[in-house]
Amino acid sequence: MQINLQIFENTVATSRAVAELIKEKEKATPSDKFLNLAVSGGTTPRMLFEMLGNEYETSINWKKVRFFWVDERCVEPTDAESNFGMTYDAFLQKTLVPGENIYRMRGEEIPEFEAERYRALLRGELPALVGYPVFDLVLLGMGNDGHTASIFPNDLSLIDSELSVAVNVNPYTQQKRITLTGNTINNAHQIVFMITGENKSKILKEIIQKKPTATNYPAAHISTVKGNADFFVDKTAASLL
Repeated sequence: MQINLQIFENTVATSRAVAELIKEKEKATPSDKFLNLAVSGGTTPRMLFEMLGNEYETSINWKKVRFFWVDERCVEPTDAESNFGMTYDAFLQKTLVPGENIYRMRGEEIPEFEAERYRALLRGELPALVGYPVFDLVLLGMGNDGHTASIFPNDLSLIDSELSVAVNVNPYTQQKRITLTGNTINNAHQIVFMITGENKSKILKEIIQKKPTATNYPAAHISTVKGNADFFVDKTAASLL
């Protein structure tokens, strides 16, 4: 895996760098095409979404950007744990993005049926390569156990799953989740990890330095078909590098 590591002063600067990347990619997208973006939940993405809504209202043509989700907890969209709900509260409720450009995972539905529906949706909306959908950009976080999307260290089989979207269980809470699988994420043109906070520093060091132990972490198995992964991190997350 070829890692492109960029270290920023703090969470704000990290979020702004990702916002600028989204702007650049939108500008580079032909006028008759969409920028297909898969987004994650969490504290750091919330700051990004708030920034996009407050500072990038007019500098990005939101009609050209389509939102999909990397994963979702199996809860109602109004639940405080909903990844869609967080994105809606922080950004989407400003209605900059047309409703028809928003493709949420329905966490309130029967998980297995919803995973099947989302697989069909991705087949219909996105180009495909070797049987898996192709996103232009996937934004990921990383848990302090090295998990990414809803792929956890106790079940690395989802990295190479034949399914594009699967149901998994959070091993700590037993909560069901719907998630893109590793093969789907790795099919993207660009993959960006947004990682902030000192509690991520040890695992981030192992992944960046390609320690043998890094293979235990799902995040270490994520890179594009060309083998690239971008890590946008703040100084505290990079404190051991």
